[in-house]
Amino acid sequence: MKIVILLMISGWMAACSGSTTPPAATEAPFYAPDFTLDSLNGLTYTLSGLRGRWVIVNFWATWCEPCKREMPDLDALAAAYADDLVVLGINVRENSDLIRTFLDDIPVTFPILIDPNDQVLIDYVVTGLPQTVLVDPQGIVIFRAFGPIDREAFIDLLRDAVTDSTS
Repeated sequence: MKIVILLMISGWMAACSGSTTPPAATEAPFYAPDFTLDSLNGLTYTLSGLRGRWVIVNFWATWCEPCKREMPDLDALAAAYADDLVVLGINVRENSDLIRTFLDDIPVTFPILIDPNDQVLIDYVVTGLPQTVLVDPQGIVIFRAFGPIDREAFIDLLRDAVTDSTS
């Protein structure tokens, strides 16, 4: 178990270097694993309850520099596409007080979820931070970013994905 944890931590640190990797193509649809988590403000969110909308799931931590840099971009996306898109930030292994202190400096309007037993982290095979997953309205993962997102590229991706799904 200690080896697994060390590998996960080293993967997170490597991902925080700022590198990005394009998503791998898959033969069949990959459905996003469902989850139910409480938010920092006490509300409960279930991924399957958001079917019919686009969802960005972002895994992050307060110590991760690329995570810090992309938070304003994620918040801007959440605001700009509020009618069609839900952004969920899932914090990895940190306590609520630390997260609140972080959000005092870098405030966001999207929900920050707490994964107390790391089950969602495991289900999504998160090996580095930040990691961002785009889920379509049917619950299919159509994109995964390993490392920080590029806001303009992500906007283009969203525009293309939404256009393709309505064609």
